[in-house]
Amino acid sequence: MINKKNLILIFISFLIGQSENATLTLYKDGTALIKQPVGWSIPSGNSYVTWSSLPNGIHRDTPFLNLDGATITSQRFNDNIFTGIDYFNKLRGQEIQVKPKEGKLVKGTLLEISTGSVTLAHQSGIITFNRNELEYLGSKNKDMDLPTFNPFLSWDLNSKEDKVVKGELVYKTNNFSWTTVYRLKMLNEEKGELVAEAVISNNSDMDFNMSALQLVEGNLNKADIARPRPEKFTRASIASSNNFSSKLDIDELGDYHIYSLNGNHDLESKENITIRMYGPLDVKYIKTYVFENSERRQKEEPLEVQLTLTNMEKNGLGISLPGGKVEMYAYSQLTGLEYIGADNMGQVPKGQSTKLTSGRAFDVIGNRKVLNYDRQRKSEEAVIEISITNNRTESVDILLIEHINGDWIIKDESINYKKEDASTIHFSLSLNAGEVKNVYYTYRKEWK
Repeated sequence: MINKKNLILIFISFLIGQSENATLTLYKDGTALIKQPVGWSIPSGNSYVTWSSLPNGIHRDTPFLNLDGATITSQRFNDNIFTGIDYFNKLRGQEIQVKPKEGKLVKGTLLEISTGSVTLAHQSGIITFNRNELEYLGSKNKDMDLPTFNPFLSWDLNSKEDKVVKGELVYKTNNFSWTTVYRLKMLNEEKGELVAEAVISNNSDMDFNMSALQLVEGNLNKADIARPRPEKFTRASIASSNNFSSKLDIDELGDYHIYSLNGNHDLESKENITIRMYGPLDVKYIKTYVFENSERRQKEEPLEVQLTLTNMEKNGLGISLPGGKVEMYAYSQLTGLEYIGADNMGQVPKGQSTKLTSGRAFDVIGNRKVLNYDRQRKSEEAVIEISITNNRTESVDILLIEHINGDWIIKDESINYKKEDASTIHFSLSLNAGEVKNVYYTYRKEWK
């Protein structure tokens, strides 16, 4: 075992970069991988070096040191941080003094201390004080070691000669997060401008200056992590090339995508920063008004406004879109830019589609009625009427979604339908400005 009394202690004042020039790789589960450049001037033989610039939330089993020019004999992680409770607990059986806010100084032997009370053995007996009522408590103990206020790592090194060694300290930590916020400015019913920004949060207690930032999109295999909702993809032809404005480099990291933001950034403690990823991109989408119901449900309400965005080059995209929140705005010549709603979007690979809901249309109303319902011992039949009114000044595309459970057939339908799955059918239609259309169909179910 190395005798540290005969070794030279190298303090962190000589380190190359103290919380500077690190590379931070941020994940969607609230963790980050920190790669911190380090360096020391060490003598020949054995030496002992430390690093204390560590954030709260560090995973204590993850740090490792990549070092050139020296052999690492051992590594230690010390998080024996000073607290008043721990300090005074070591003084049990020794004399301390307490001063009540409205009383005289009392000296006695410490028997017990907690966050709520202090108990002393006094010449007049056992006395317990409420800590909230104390002005101070103290000790004359002079044998106390210098307290440690931050966790630190230490290494025993061995070198054949005096030299400067450089390397990289790598560790995982909590208290970092990132998400994507998209801003979609809808210029008309078919086209808009899309901007993607990364919102990065440092909730640790340490500043990172001149840091390289990398963002990982994907679901890591980690227990008890809530996963974002997956997209229901519609496969389309994948673009062969990209033509877009990007503020980052994209690469694959195994089964994930990693986005490297260009340039270095200061990320201070308890700070959020927003960095442009894409855009503005001229994008195309399909706007549809959706009325969704099931079996014998009857209702009248405004239709849901849904945008379908297909991630293809011909639509202004053809890039890997990380999951995040999409904020939607409408633009008019009279009032300018106005906020019209938001939706969450899962990650959208190239060539696939996502659907966004901005809200409900004031001027497009759906009315669903069950005109007739007949249930027998081994069968059930219902006649459905759906009326759509378009009070807008332009034509609209409508999607009627009907859910029917069990073993069913459709008959007497007034327009063609599409069987989406075992319990869903779709009716698609268009309405001119000011037009009203009615859709009728009958579903029948039988069982043994």
